Amino acid sequence: MNKITLTFIATLFSFVSFAGDILTLNNNMTFEGKVSKIKKCLVAFKAEGKKYIIPASEIFSIQFEKSENKVYKKYTKMNDLDSSKCLNGRHDAQSYHGKKGGHFALGALFGPLAMLGTAISNPTPEKGKNTYMISKNREQFNDPEYLKCYRKKAKGQLIGMEALGWGAWILFVLATGNAR
Repeated sequence: MNKITLTFIATLFSFVSFAGDILTLNNNMTFEGKVSKIKKCLVAFKAEGKKYIIPASEIFSIQFEKSENKVYKKYTKMNDLDSSKCLNGRHDAQSYHGKKGGHFALGALFGPLAMLGTAISNPTPEKGKNTYMISKNREQFNDPEYLKCYRKKAKGQLIGMEALGWGAWILFVLATGNAR
């Protein structure tokens, strides 16, 4: 009996001593594992033998096991520089870029052609009149990291609106076709 208790306590202690980094997502799900890399707007996380690549926008918090960790040190340096540029780019694109209602109409009228046109476009803060006038991040408009995140977010939003427009058109056609 003592051997079983001793083995249980030793096993429990080994699990506790190997506790890793704790990652909490925006939806309050928590995972324990090891952050292996933080690069640009993505976090590589290993948990239960699997590797996950998680967008930084989906992460609420990261609690590192040890502050001496190389990844943690890079994270604190990058958090001040690059990730704020990426967050600024995404925020500006989401808040100020494009006429979303117009892209809904384009999707309803031209469907996949509108989405293809937006996918090959090159949105920039200068082309978005509202972004250029309202944004407080004008000094970053020429920064490659800012522009990359800005373009990705702007394209994603506008293609999403065009897809909704196309879907609404398809539903309209189906609804009027069944009414006869």
